[in-house]
Amino acid sequence: MISLQKRAAVFGVAALLSGVFLIDFCGWIYGCGCQSVWKVGALYCNIHTGTKHCPWCTHGGVGFAVTGILVFGTQAWIAFRAAGPSLLVRLGMCIAAFPVVGGLAAYLVGSAQGYWTP
Repeated sequence: MISLQKRAAVFGVAALLSGVFLIDFCGWIYGCGCQSVWKVGALYCNIHTGTKHCPWCTHGGVGFAVTGILVFGTQAWIAFRAAGPSLLVRLGMCIAAFPVVGGLAAYLVGSAQGYWTP
């Protein structure tokens, strides 16, 4: 049985990585100009120009918050569920949840807003 502290550590590592790289993920998925928080963040995002506007940045951070809640919720479920795989497999699954759940959320929001339509 994996202790609660170890499960919390798995969740903490995965959530920290996801949180730090969420804006990079935004820039990669949408090609909007968002960069790492230690660079310029959303300074060069296309919300500041006349082009199409990034679906996550357009809503003043709500897009990031909703995506973060979905990703972190999935990671918490994986990390804290009672039965399941070993600690390292849980960590891998938690880390993989970021691009999978985040990518699905980005696709749904971007499609709903018509971001990729000409």
